[in-house]
Amino acid sequence: MKLRYTIKFVAAIVLAMLTGITDAQSYYLQLSSKNKKALKWYHEAETAFKKRENQKALTYLDKAVNKDSRFIEAWLLKGDILTELKHNRQAIEAYKKAVSIDSAFFPPAWYFLGDLYYREGEYAKSTEALKVFLKTDGLSAAQKKRGYKQLFVSGQALYLKEHPVDVHIVRLDTLINTPDEEYINYVDAQNGKMIFTRKVKTGQTWIEKFYYSVKSDTAWNKPRPWNIPWFTGLDVGGMSLTVDGLELYFTGCGWPGSFGGCDLYRTANNGSGWNKPVNLGRVVNSAAWDSQPYVSSDGKMLLFSSSRPGGKGGSDIWMSVKLKNGQWSPPVNMGDSINTPGNEMAPFLYADNKTLVFSSNGWPGLGKQDLFVSRRDEAGTWSKAKNAGYPVNTKDAEINLIYSLDGKNAWLSSDRDKNGFDIYRIPVYENIKPDKILFFAGKVLDKYSRKPVKAKIMLTDDITGTNVSTKLSTQDDGYFLMVLKPGQTYAFNIVAKGYLFYSEKFTPAGDSAYTRQLNKDFLLTPVNAGSSVVLKNLYFDTDHWNLNPKSHPELKKLIAFLNLNPEVKLEIAGHTDDTGNDEYNMKLSELRAESVYNYLVSKGISPGRLSHQGYGNTRPVSDNTTPEGKALNRRVEVVVKK
Repeated sequence: MKLRYTIKFVAAIVLAMLTGITDAQSYYLQLSSKNKKALKWYHEAETAFKKRENQKALTYLDKAVNKDSRFIEAWLLKGDILTELKHNRQAIEAYKKAVSIDSAFFPPAWYFLGDLYYREGEYAKSTEALKVFLKTDGLSAAQKKRGYKQLFVSGQALYLKEHPVDVHIVRLDTLINTPDEEYINYVDAQNGKMIFTRKVKTGQTWIEKFYYSVKSDTAWNKPRPWNIPWFTGLDVGGMSLTVDGLELYFTGCGWPGSFGGCDLYRTANNGSGWNKPVNLGRVVNSAAWDSQPYVSSDGKMLLFSSSRPGGKGGSDIWMSVKLKNGQWSPPVNMGDSINTPGNEMAPFLYADNKTLVFSSNGWPGLGKQDLFVSRRDEAGTWSKAKNAGYPVNTKDAEINLIYSLDGKNAWLSSDRDKNGFDIYRIPVYENIKPDKILFFAGKVLDKYSRKPVKAKIMLTDDITGTNVSTKLSTQDDGYFLMVLKPGQTYAFNIVAKGYLFYSEKFTPAGDSAYTRQLNKDFLLTPVNAGSSVVLKNLYFDTDHWNLNPKSHPELKKLIAFLNLNPEVKLEIAGHTDDTGNDEYNMKLSELRAESVYNYLVSKGISPGRLSHQGYGNTRPVSDNTTPEGKALNRRVEVVVKK
């Protein structure tokens, strides 16, 4: 069957894109109408359309089809213009009228119908229209490729809609959502404080402002502006807070000294306010658009969206890792499992550091922008992105999603209700469920005054000796927050100037609860003569004094304490339980104390600041009748000397 192409404008341009042919005039043959008045109004519509006078062109086309209701070209041009104006429902009716007159007159109309039905969420109708298009004889390879691609996307969307996820979606009330646009940014660990962006129009300019709301009982209170003085008069957006709420990463566009149009910045809460923002530097930022940063719960991964060269498409998700010197590594593209030739944006990594959600218009989805999930395995490989499902995703734009730290709820930003972007809450459901975690909130306080202490808190994997997380407690209340894995054993240390080194070891119990929170006050003892602390993460072979390498992380933290408090002198005291004879125990305790002494000296601690002594089993801290009591008595402690 020979194809006849008669439309010159939007449809012909799209067809030219499909076929690679740019001369739309080559498709111009004889118009289908013979009605002189209809032809007159049609040519008036052409002239108006060339001048971009769309409404005038539509008026002329209405007059043309009133004179000849079977004027196919007029219906096609009307469909083109309505599509361009994003009046999708009206465009569908125009194209339907054209193909009802002659289904083979302009086969690309079936493609346009398929695309428009997809945009309107009518996926079954979309697939049917596309199948008609693909049955047309004489399609080029490019036309077939594009047709089959859209058919696949529409088919995937149809499957997702016919297999919805079981989730109840709640639009937040009008105190949060307004006729302006709102985007979710952060919800704190207690689910009691929310920070979001509101986009407001001032004159002809759109401005993004941050707001916060606190929750009383079950309702969010009236939001208040979240003002940071440094941001006044500057273009700021794309922000996220670390899980403890103490570090802010954000996007600044057009800032003085920036490397590109939009760069990534960081600021930290010092207890009384936010420090002056710092550009993350040329290693992270590029001359392109860099935005929407998110830092992992352990502070070791920085994810963000960027349009820099070397990506897969428009904007990709990139990752930097924190180096030992505290700087971020050169970013790497997160690869084909995440990124596409389209746009990937708004990464959010849950506190398990394995579950990533992001938005994309490049993966097959239900509409303009969908939410997707990828999971990282133990080898560090990210799984292929999976659609978060319907009705979380819709024919409209879902542009970002964040989880509560307890893993029970999530919040997303969507324009599904035709009121601009609003914020919605959903329970976390199976498709997006992350791993179990334990979040550990505490305060570091002076043992006697109970005043807050600014300290460094360090968490170490007790098996591998690797640092899991390092946090600073706040000066105003001593608060810190860390994320743990249930059932994993950790060495836990706190170092602060003027206070004795804190050492602990614990294994958070795994339980049936999805997440669980520990709260504890850590009381630091001021450095005074006679004060002491047991080094709870030292390891010796049974009946031997050689230090196991697993002890090195603990001793490195003791060195950090000594460097922070250069006036302090220590006695290293070794102790045993009552197993064996007294002479043997005395010798073993002395040799173990000496091993610690030698390690510290080998790492640069002056011998004049250290002494060592073995006490055998002469100073028990528990009875020796139980294994638990014996374990407490086998210890090395450090004692502050005058």
